[in-house]
Amino acid sequence: MTTVAKGITLGTLPLQYPTTVQDERCTFGHRRLTEVFEAAQEIPFDDSSRIVFFSDCHRGDNSQADAFAKNEGLFLHALTHYYLEGFTYIEVGDGDELWKTRQFSDVRQAHRRIFDLLHKFDWQDRLHLIVGNHDIQGSQRNRVEKEGIIAHEGLILRHSKTGQQIFAVHGHQADFKSDRLRVVSRFMVRHIWKRLQLLGLGSITNRADSVQKQRRIEQRIIGWSQAQRRKIEQRIIGWVQTHWHTVICGHTHRPVCAAYEAPPYFNAGSCVHPGYITGLEIRNGEIMLVRWSGQPETGQRRTLCIERELMAPPRKLRLFG
Repeated sequence: MTTVAKGITLGTLPLQYPTTVQDERCTFGHRRLTEVFEAAQEIPFDDSSRIVFFSDCHRGDNSQADAFAKNEGLFLHALTHYYLEGFTYIEVGDGDELWKTRQFSDVRQAHRRIFDLLHKFDWQDRLHLIVGNHDIQGSQRNRVEKEGIIAHEGLILRHSKTGQQIFAVHGHQADFKSDRLRVVSRFMVRHIWKRLQLLGLGSITNRADSVQKQRRIEQRIIGWSQAQRRKIEQRIIGWVQTHWHTVICGHTHRPVCAAYEAPPYFNAGSCVHPGYITGLEIRNGEIMLVRWSGQPETGQRRTLCIERELMAPPRKLRLFG
């Protein structure tokens, strides 16, 4: 069952974002974003277009380290809805988890139903894949092939009447460790973080002392991760303020829907939070942040009750210039 719930409050970006220190990492990030923007393919859209953006699915091999596995049914339900409603699907990077999983074939086998649906979108020219850092295995970072479907680093949506441009990019280009140092970061994820997940980090244990120790470790990791994400977000917004292009990205896993007075920065969030996924929709000339969530129904029925909620009021794209 899919219902549209009342909008819920979401913390948006401050109207005056702190000035980013122009260090080497910031300069490098801005240069990389400009490089991707200038090389990006353009596709037209207008106020009648229907487009959905999901990011950071991190489809893995269906092991305990596969954060997407528990949300696969929910994601498939949501994406099927968009397919039947005539939406174009844009996956804003990190669709697949190729840092933990060595072979794309393992991902494809684990999530065959998802790839079958992606091909249906592709056959109707309603699919665009963007490269994220976890989609990269070799040295080629601007073009990745997935079962004959080519993913590129960036995509520009140009309004056919107003000329307004929307730049879709994963956002890891503003993350020094995920872009320039991706080989080192991939090693850490594959050989350390994955092993911690397989050993049960983040899972429930019955021992009280183990629970407390695990929570302390998790809180430290979360605190460090949040600080890093704020820096990445700040660099991307710095680029937005300089060029004043509307940007849709992912990477930080933090869903954002810009207010009218704020820099036009939007983030689709991710599909790996237990029990819900977030994304962005464009339709009727508006952009909106949505959350799809699924909870088991009460009573004897064990079917999944799936809801679509607005996380922020729809924004008129034309008001972002």
